[in-house]
Amino acid sequence: MTAQQDYWKECIAEAADECGLKMTGEQLECLAEGVEGAHECYGMAFYSPPSTDRLDDIEREWKSKYEALQREFDRYRGNAESAVKQALNQFHDSNVSIGERGEVYRTGGRTERIL
Repeated sequence: MTAQQDYWKECIAEAADECGLKMTGEQLECLAEGVEGAHECYGMAFYSPPSTDRLDDIEREWKSKYEALQREFDRYRGNAESAVKQALNQFHDSNVSIGERGEVYRTGGRTERIL
């Protein structure tokens, strides 16, 4: 007898005791086997997705949000660099970048800090 069979036998014995039902050991074992088999088919009868499906959904959600934020940040950075080019009278095709602390660099063969 496996631990699962013991579990189902105990559940049925408790339920039978609560309602005053008397069963033989053979009847209890037969019912426990039936309940165990029914439990194995429960997922097919009443679909409950595996937890990995939900984890995959959560991962897709955060990746989608991250990618949207990255696109927004890239647009913001591109707009900021364009604004800096205009403010500093740089050519529109100049390679201007903004550093982490707000410093402005122009690259074109060599990198120079312009602000």
